[in-house]
Amino acid sequence: MSTSSSLVIPDSLLAKEATEILREHSTEVLINHSVRVYLFAAEQGRQQKLRFDPELLYVAAAFHDFGLLKKFSSANERFEVDGANAVRQFLTAHNVPEEQTQTAWQAIALHTTPGVSHYMRPEVALLYSGVGLDVLGKGVPGSHHRISENASDKDPASLLAIFVVDSKDKLLTIPDQK
Repeated sequence: MSTSSSLVIPDSLLAKEATEILREHSTEVLINHSVRVYLFAAEQGRQQKLRFDPELLYVAAAFHDFGLLKKFSSANERFEVDGANAVRQFLTAHNVPEEQTQTAWQAIALHTTPGVSHYMRPEVALLYSGVGLDVLGKGVPGSHHRISENASDKDPASLLAIFVVDSKDKLLTIPDQK
């Protein structure tokens, strides 16, 4: 568990293998999105002083959009469930305990479902909020994401464009002026 003040990608074998699979099967845009989701989520956990498993959160962030990839998508399930099933297979193959596997599965399955994740384990809530910050640019009190500065809360095309844009910003968030 972590309440660390530094944001780093976990350096475990499990995290490294998740990164390898992400790079093997994904696009640069989705790779960068997944890393930003983890960093935003971990930062929110740090700011809220939550106890969470950084490795499990990272793996969930790495796999959260796998259902969008042809190799992992099915004809019958939502993309979120396909991604959740992919992480279950990965974690089970690495002998991760069922409780942790289920947490990662839930985090991915619910990462686009509003109003539920904040009642669940921190990793589930943090993945949802990390995705929200990267896709919509909202979520860290007192700061914002540069891509979302001109986004409309009402125009879906603008919100979708935020997801597709790959930011070259060095800072994750920009402190709001007080």
